[in-house]
Amino acid sequence: MSAREYAAEAVVWNRLAGLLAAGGDREEVQACWEIGEQEAGLELLVDRLLGQGTGVEESARAELAVMAEQWGEWEWLGMRIAALPHVGEETGRLRVLQDGAEETWPAGFVLPEHPLAASVLVPWIVCAPCGRVLARAHRREEWGSLSFLAEGYVVFGPGLAPVVFLREEPGAAWEALAAMRNGCGCGCDRG
Repeated sequence: MSAREYAAEAVVWNRLAGLLAAGGDREEVQACWEIGEQEAGLELLVDRLLGQGTGVEESARAELAVMAEQWGEWEWLGMRIAALPHVGEETGRLRVLQDGAEETWPAGFVLPEHPLAASVLVPWIVCAPCGRVLARAHRREEWGSLSFLAEGYVVFGPGLAPVVFLREEPGAAWEALAAMRNGCGCGCDRG
């Protein structure tokens, strides 16, 4: 991660820490960032958000999901992130899904000529009104399970040519979220 990407992610981290009601909790989460313990900070943040029971807007939930993915914590925290209470937005807008909430698809249905065509698309963030999907692309392991880390991220939907962000590209998950939000016209791009 470049210094620029790290700084941009620090701004999001600060905003997410600001969701916590107690100043001490916010400071503790911020301290995790400052000492390079993002994984522990994410777990602390999600646990404290669940504990305070305050609703989280879907735009913040999506950023939290991408942050967890970025730091390799989605598998551990995804169910809890998806379970955070909802607030502030109309039903049906941008939604973060826990793994298994919707059926997976062979990537070849969406990306027939792409190197990721042999992967499996796991729906991750969806916008019900416009039908856009941000999916994580995982390869199928020899023993049948999906790979721990996504190989990439795919944004697709009705009338939208699929856009692929390979994991090794800097900021891939963040770029995929931006592509998901930008320009759909149904309001999932609003905060």
